[in-house]
Amino acid sequence: MTVEKPGSLTRSIDLNYPTNRAIVIITLIFLSGVSGFQLFLERDLSTAFYSGLRAGTSVFFAWAFARELDPDNELSAFFAAFLGCTGFLLFPFPLLLALFLELLLLRIVNRSSGVSSKTSDSFAVFLLSSWLSLGESWIFGLFTALVFFLDAVLPVPSRQNRIFGLAVLMVSTFAFLQGAGEEGTFPGMQSGLFILITALLFIPTVLSSREIKSTGDRTGIPLDPRRVRAAQLIALLSSSLFTALRGWAGVESLMPLWGAILGVSLYGYSKMLFKKLRKAPRPDCPGET
Repeated sequence: MTVEKPGSLTRSIDLNYPTNRAIVIITLIFLSGVSGFQLFLERDLSTAFYSGLRAGTSVFFAWAFARELDPDNELSAFFAAFLGCTGFLLFPFPLLLALFLELLLLRIVNRSSGVSSKTSDSFAVFLLSSWLSLGESWIFGLFTALVFFLDAVLPVPSRQNRIFGLAVLMVSTFAFLQGAGEEGTFPGMQSGLFILITALLFIPTVLSSREIKSTGDRTGIPLDPRRVRAAQLIALLSSSLFTALRGWAGVESLMPLWGAILGVSLYGYSKMLFKKLRKAPRPDCPGET
C-alpha cells in the first residue's frame, strides 16, 4: 500500500517498506499513549485527542525532517523520532503550521521529490508563509524568501521562484514594520548555549554531505549534494534564528526540527564510534601465542 498525494513537494509513504511502516506504528502508538494519558487525567475527549494528535504529528515531523536532512541514512530518522518523543514531553506545544512550512521549504531546496516546485506549490508556500509572517513572526517570510532565491540560483534553477521570493519578502518586511511576533533581541544564556552546541554537532554532517547516493522519488536521479547541504544550512539557520528571537519558546515551536538536527548529528557520531570500535585491535587472549 502506498500513500501518495499530488504535488511536487509531497512524497509517497510506501507502507510495504519496513522503515515507513515502523514510523507509522510509532506515531500511532505515541498518539494513542498521549491521548490515553490525557483521558486518565480526566481531560475531555476532544482535548485528549488533540493533545495526542499533536504528539504523534511532532514525532512524525521529526522523522520526516531527518529524512530530508540526512537522506542516505534511514536509521538517523529514528534517532530523530526518539528525540521527538522525548522533546514533546518537555515542549508539548510545537507550532505545527510552522513545521509544515519548514518541511516544504527543505523540499524546495533539496528537491527530494526529484522535481522542482510547481507554480501552484510555490503559491501555496507563499500563502502559508505570509499567514505565519503576519500572524506569528516575520522571520518565516524572511526564510521563505531566502529559500525561493536559493532555488532560483542553485543547479537546475527555478527562475519563477524569484518572483515568489520578492513577494514574500515584501510581506515579511511589512510584518516586521507592524511588529508581528514581538521578538526579543538576543537569546538567553541557556538557549544561546543550546544553539551553539547543536550547531557545532551538526556542522560536520553538513561538511560530510559531499556525495549523496539517495535519488529523487520521481526521477531516480541522485540528489544534488549542493542542494542537500543548502537545505541542511537552511534548517539550522532558521531554527537558530527563531530560537534566538524567542528563546525556549522558539525551541518549543520548532521542537521536531531541533530533534531532527540533533538526531542526525548523534547518529553520525554513534556510527563513527561504532566503526572505530569495530576496527580497534583486540587484546590477545590469555595463553595465546
